[in-house]
Amino acid sequence: MVFCNDGRCQPFPAEAWEFWRKHGAVVGEVLRLETPLTFAEIATVSREVALEYPESGLFLSLDEEYVAWCLIRLLEYGMAGVVAEPVSPAKPV
Repeated sequence: MVFCNDGRCQPFPAEAWEFWRKHGAVVGEVLRLETPLTFAEIATVSREVALEYPESGLFLSLDEEYVAWCLIRLLEYGMAGVVAEPVSPAKPV
C-alpha cells in the first residue's frame, strides 16, 4: 500500500499497515501537518476520537502511555514525523 500526503507518496510495508489498523489509526488520524499539536493535545484529541467510536472497544484504556507508544511506532514506520523542533528556553539576561 502507499500513503500519499502533500503530493508525496511513500509505500509502507505490510507490518506498518497492520500496526495502523490495530493500534495506530486512533492516534495517527489526529496528526495534521497544517496544525502541529503538542503531545498533550495529541493525547486529548486521540481520547476524544476514541470516545466518538465506542463500538470499536479497542481504545477504552487510551492513556498517555498508549498514545506515546503509538507515536513512537508511527515514527519508526515513517508514518509520522516531527513538524517543529521544541523551542529552547530563553537565556537569562
